[in-house]
Amino acid sequence: MAGPLVLRPTMPGDDLDAVTPTLTDAFATVRAALGEGRPVVIVLAAADLEGQGTPADAAVATGLLGMVRTLGIEGAKPGWRVNVVAGAAAADPAVEEAVAALAATSLTGQLLQTGGANLGKVVA
Repeated sequence: MAGPLVLRPTMPGDDLDAVTPTLTDAFATVRAALGEGRPVVIVLAAADLEGQGTPADAAVATGLLGMVRTLGIEGAKPGWRVNVVAGAAAADPAVEEAVAALAATSLTGQLLQTGGANLGKVVA
């Protein structure tokens, strides 16, 4: 078995026409890796998942997160391992540690957050 696929998609920025091909390419790449029995970790910026970037970047990030959650459920029986790491910065060592941890685990359909963002949490 080959090593894990770590997918770091190129975000579309302000190019709304790039959302569909970006998601389609990511799906095809992930499907191929899972078909080979490889674990998949998708790395996203936490800000994109929180909608703090461009609308196109947020659309891609949330689309990929939804895809991972669905593949995690559908692929539980065949043993697919597909997860997301969301970090404050791509060069953050915590992102690399999280990627390695998720690639080596049996968890699937998970979102592992690194850095200071609080996805889905309200700080009181």
